[in-house]
Order: sequence, then structure tokens, then C-alpha cells
Amino acid sequence: MDLYRTPASALDRFVATRLQPRKEFTETARRALGALAAALRERGGRPGAAAPRVLKIVKGGSSGRGTALKGGCDSELVIFLDCFKSYVDQRARRAEILSEMRALLESWWQNPVPGLSLKFPEQSVPGALQFRLTSIDLEDWMDVSLVPAFDVLGEGFLDCSRVGGSLGTTQDFQF
Repeated sequence: MDLYRTPASALDRFVATRLQPRKEFTETARRALGALAAALRERGGRPGAAAPRVLKIVKGGSSGRGTALKGGCDSELVIFLDCFKSYVDQRARRAEILSEMRALLESWWQNPVPGLSLKFPEQSVPGALQFRLTSIDLEDWMDVSLVPAFDVLGEGFLDCSRVGGSLGTTQDFQF
């Protein structure tokens, strides 16, 4: 079926079957990212005892906006932490926090999510930890970036904002 020959009444079905990722992959990736968000909240993104508190996790990217396409998509999880006191502090501690987040992610993946594989590409974005979730059949993938951030507006503000969706628990993670 060609897009140009598709009647307007059949466009929704065309998009769902031809352009969007398979529902099975999307749901599996959503559950995996929800579980990761819960692990980040429990440990603050750091496996040590002096872990910072996660204030809020905001999702973005094509998956977060609902504009993901078949084959590959992206998702950003901006993680607001209480350990940063300023942007200067965030920049100075960025490598340390990203290293600890990677250790947490590797530890969390010791019990892999069925139907997905996890790989770390070359890290090309200095302020983010990047990884890829791939379906076992390699048809669909999602590039994920974890971005630790300083909460410039103050702790209470994020709870009332409309910056984006929050990831409080695995149940309320939505694409």
C-alpha cells in the first residue's frame, strides 16, 4: 500500500502498521525504562551510600513525544539531582556522576529485560550517558540518553511544572 494512494480514512491504520515501531517493542522498552527510572530513584543514580536524591525525571525524544518511527527512535531521560548546587558544579561533577550512572545501569542490567539487548555505543555527548536498547530480532531499536541535570528552579518547582512527563514509578512511565 502506497502512502499517496491511501485514502484519508485509512491514514491512521497506515501510520500504525507501516511507520510506527511494533507495539510489543514499544511496551517492552517502556517497561525497561520505567524499571530503570525506579532503580535511579532508589539509588539516586549512584550505587554508594552517599547517593544524591533524584528530584524528578523528565522524558523527551521521539519516544517521549509519541513521534517514534519504525526501525529506530530516541529517548532522553533528564534526571534532576539534588547533588548539584550550580551549573558550574554540574559541569565539574558530570564525569563522576555519569560514571556512577553507568555502573548502576550495568548492575541493573544483570537481570536483562526479556526481548531486549543493551549496548553502549561510543559516548559522543559529553553531558549524557548513551545506550541502545535493541529488540532481539534487531528490527527495532531505541537510543537512550540519561542526562543528569541541575534543578535551577528549586526543588518544589518541578512538581508543579509542565516541563514534561515525570517518571515516578514504573506504572506511570508513558510514551
